[in-house]
Amino acid sequence: MAQPSSIRKFPVNPFARLWYPVVMVIALLFSLLFFGGCAAPKKVRLRGISGNDAFDRFRWVSPERLEISRRAQLTLRSYDLEKQLKTDPVGTLVRIREQIDREPTLDLIFSFAELSFLEANRQEGSNPRLALEMYVSSAIHAYGYLFDSRFENRRNNYDPHFREACLFYNGSLEKILRLMGRDQLVELTPGRTYALKTLDGSFNIRCVQRSGQWQGDDFEPFRFASDYEITGMQNEYRQYGLGVPLLGKRKADALPSPTTKYTPNGLSFPVTALLRFLPAERNSTVAAHSPTAGSGRRVVQTAAPDSNFPYGSAVPVHAVIELYDPLVTASTTIARQQVPLESDLTTPIAYSMSDSRIDEIRRLGFLRPEVFLLPTSSQPASILTGDTASAAAEEGVPGERVAGKTIKGLYMMQPYEQGKIPVIFVHGLTSSPLTWMEMFNSLRSEPVLCDRYQFFFYFYPTGLPFWVSAAQFRQDLVEFRRSFDPHRRDPVFEQLILVGHSMGGLISHLQTIDGGERFWQLASKVPLEELLADKSPQMRKEVHDWFYFRANPSIRRVISIATPYHGSDASNNLTQWFGRTAIKLPNGVRDVVVATLKGDDRLAEHSLLKVETSIDSFSPELAIYDVMEEARGKMREHSTDVSPVRYPPGVFSPPPVVYHNIVGEIELDVLSKRFFPPSDGVVKTQSARLEHAASEVVVPCEHMTVQAHPKTILEVRRILFEHLKSLGQSDNHPFRRSTTSRM
Repeated sequence: MAQPSSIRKFPVNPFARLWYPVVMVIALLFSLLFFGGCAAPKKVRLRGISGNDAFDRFRWVSPERLEISRRAQLTLRSYDLEKQLKTDPVGTLVRIREQIDREPTLDLIFSFAELSFLEANRQEGSNPRLALEMYVSSAIHAYGYLFDSRFENRRNNYDPHFREACLFYNGSLEKILRLMGRDQLVELTPGRTYALKTLDGSFNIRCVQRSGQWQGDDFEPFRFASDYEITGMQNEYRQYGLGVPLLGKRKADALPSPTTKYTPNGLSFPVTALLRFLPAERNSTVAAHSPTAGSGRRVVQTAAPDSNFPYGSAVPVHAVIELYDPLVTASTTIARQQVPLESDLTTPIAYSMSDSRIDEIRRLGFLRPEVFLLPTSSQPASILTGDTASAAAEEGVPGERVAGKTIKGLYMMQPYEQGKIPVIFVHGLTSSPLTWMEMFNSLRSEPVLCDRYQFFFYFYPTGLPFWVSAAQFRQDLVEFRRSFDPHRRDPVFEQLILVGHSMGGLISHLQTIDGGERFWQLASKVPLEELLADKSPQMRKEVHDWFYFRANPSIRRVISIATPYHGSDASNNLTQWFGRTAIKLPNGVRDVVVATLKGDDRLAEHSLLKVETSIDSFSPELAIYDVMEEARGKMREHSTDVSPVRYPPGVFSPPPVVYHNIVGEIELDVLSKRFFPPSDGVVKTQSARLEHAASEVVVPCEHMTVQAHPKTILEVRRILFEHLKSLGQSDNHPFRRSTTSRM
């Protein structure tokens, strides 16, 4: 078959034409040999540090003693207690407590909270039981300082001590939870009641789940987010407020089907623990609170307002440890005040992605694609477990085998929520979902986007030609909707957004166009039934799906990043030889087709059936890139008739897909520009351009890291907001999270 006349030749400097491919070959081979590819440049790791913000405000005056604040010193001087504190700190606290009974003031309450916190810290090593009582007392008084209605008109929220009282409350609560648990773990089971003591007596604490779709027994014992420092990610996102951020690590088989199918084992969820103190007459209100069902929107959790708060001997007889999902609940109400919940969304991501086996599986997905395609032996599936086939075992990948599910497929980082628009990330060559963690971390930290979207990741073997992976992705999207919306009633499934990097961009685009004879002509001169007449029905079906397909009518936008729309010069004889040598094709239809038809004269020139690996499929000589461009043009011309789905009378067929494009381009000096065409180091800028894109931006970054560049993330963020605006959805939200940069 003659090559289409639409193949484009980009004019470049002859010297550049000679040397550019050589440089690209060396760069690509180097990256492939070390399995860098399109993967994230740095691996997410965690390092234990056991931090507690409440201690940051103090200065150590000795290895065992922290210096008290000036405000506490003033209170001690005012009541002639400075000398007694040095010799009898517990007796000093008793004296302050008695004074609070007689004449409660904010200064006394604040000082008691601080001094009790510091003495608890001093006692923790030698007398943990007494330390626990003092931390509880500190938390009670810090809570009273913040919410006692008697001081409503005198409390100054702009006073630095107001924030310090929040730190004492949070710090004490964290210490309480640590002393309730062991080995830096704490078990908090909704419905269970715990007994705690203070300096004045004892009271009960009941654990309840306030929000989140998970259940109490979904988790292993909770870990503390403050125990970990993140390396390998640029930013940490947290919301400041009240509560203790925890990591809830998912147990195997904890989530009900179909969620289990798409959730990796070992996944960590963000959880916030809040301790609410209730006076005796308030006990009856506890049963009235129930977990907030996932509704697809973040909510403000409300509670009955607190009244005058008890101190001294009038300790509360009941308290509640409330567990919140910060992705669902942004704040709660205490004493008629809307209070933001302290949350940490980044550390759970890093903890989940720190397993080294993910990187090992990523390599196997390139070198041994069969590992991703074979079903395994027990449920649920996990991208954190590796030994899914004997081939994987030979490579030394640890982990359990999981049945009925292949590694290939869609994964989610939180329980599915009806009403939230799915955004699906598709990685590139030799990569994995890890490559998206920087972007995912930033997008999920934006409250509005967290309210309206939910994020999924497609993990697939990158050693196969991209149109083969596109066919698999097409089937997985059908199964995905069948799992969560079997009756096709959830309108958000008509708003799918795909984000693809490099090869993932090509795979994403193939979901939005129609295949057919024009694609099959790139493979054969004769009809499929004739060419494969002697092959099995299974083989004919699979090959058919590579070339004959319909556009997915549910996809509204595609965001492509560093995508080779016209191939890449990095795919040439040398790199193609390397790919065929290193990549072991599956012992299935792909291998059989290539082996049996390679010399068949019925095949088209440069037949796609002769293309063995993903590296081969990037060759600019292949006409599939031009056919894809033609198909996009036809979809624009006939945008009202692109869907095979029959819509009810009066309902319009879907509008055309909106394409957005992000191009990476390395900044070159004046001399280099004379010899090398603009590119991201792998894909030329001209090849990465997308005709008729609704938006296109150029990011000064190289190919392997452009998806994590701040400008790229900002552009994706802008597009997601633009999509919400097109749907008429508001972007208002009361809180924004703070960012800590990790450079």
